[in-house]
Amino acid sequence: MTYEKIWQKILNNDEKIEYEFSIGDRYIKFMLIVWGIISVCFLPILGFGIIIFLIAYFYYAYYLRKSNAYAFTNKRVLQHNGWLSTSLRSIDYSKITDTSVEEPFIDRVLTKTGYLVVKTASTDAVIFKSINEPYEVKKRLDSLKDKH
Repeated sequence: MTYEKIWQKILNNDEKIEYEFSIGDRYIKFMLIVWGIISVCFLPILGFGIIIFLIAYFYYAYYLRKSNAYAFTNKRVLQHNGWLSTSLRSIDYSKITDTSVEEPFIDRVLTKTGYLVVKTASTDAVIFKSINEPYEVKKRLDSLKDKH
């Protein structure tokens, strides 16, 4: 999925996207299966299970992907959250003091996802949650940081 419309509003003239990503596909599929099983349990109650599944499908298959856009540019890290109401966090590479990866057991085993935590000296950490291959994403960030 490309987030070109979002990035056009944010990027400076001499800035370009080097890498973009979002919530992991396997995490979304796993959660849809879980909610599918839950909704089957509620089918006998006037079709309530169908409503549950449709809400879960909208949330996981559409909303999470649309509302969580992450990118590394040639200058900074970008985290865009939200769909109707939005927020943007930006960290210049020179301001990053530490990066770490967290892989909670359930996420690592069932969905093969994890968190990338980017810290600065002055602001709260930026956390990219439930992303595919968090160690590879960290390597990419470290490489871009060193390059620029």
